[in-house]
Amino acid sequence: MKKLFIACVILFLSALNFGLQAQFEGHITMNLYSQEKGATETSEVNMYVTSDRIFMKGEEEINFGNSFNSGGMLIRNDKKDFLILMEGNDALQVKKSEVEGLFKMFGSWSGSSNSSSSNKDELDYEYTGKVKQIKGYETHELLIMDSKNDVKVSVWLTPNIDINWGMLAEPWKNIPTDADKAARISRDAIFTGKNFPMLVEVEGKKGVEKVMEVTNINKSSISKAMVQIPTGVNLIGVTELMFKMMSGN
Repeated sequence: MKKLFIACVILFLSALNFGLQAQFEGHITMNLYSQEKGATETSEVNMYVTSDRIFMKGEEEINFGNSFNSGGMLIRNDKKDFLILMEGNDALQVKKSEVEGLFKMFGSWSGSSNSSSSNKDELDYEYTGKVKQIKGYETHELLIMDSKNDVKVSVWLTPNIDINWGMLAEPWKNIPTDADKAARISRDAIFTGKNFPMLVEVEGKKGVEKVMEVTNINKSSISKAMVQIPTGVNLIGVTELMFKMMSGN
């Protein structure tokens, strides 16, 4: 889950509203980089985009702890839900309202509030005015500063890949405090700001490290089969998944 979560978080970190562009449909390939025991590991994530759906799939299955493995995530804006493809013939179906409910439940368990006042000064950002050409796209640098961890994140954004983010561009309720500022930057930047991150680099105590980069962009009509539920897959809800996990099935 870690690598898929990182990919999703990266997609949140953007801004610069340069106006409306023709809506993008096609296939985007990106590499994610992580450090494991001093060595750099690379994993590929593929993103298939249509007018009302987005399917994200890594080169390997994503492990959700000891619970289950996922073969990808399908965001269905036309159905207002998320589908996480699981091993076997199951797919976890989660609606936006259910995610908000889970945020509220986890918040009550931890005893934390959803106020962003405690971390409002930890994250700050600015547009540096720097411009770079990446894969034929003009990108602009957004610099995000994390004062708590003494980290700077450089995100190179292009306004020329306009994806229909649907419900992801809407406000979300009950977001945990430690993620609230990042979520608001993401919504204002990428989802409503009409931008897409082409390159992300992190500058910390170990120097500058590349975290993500787009390796290929193909504007084309995506086969509808790429954003459909595979034949024979059973949809299950969060409650049913919990029963399966508790019973060991």
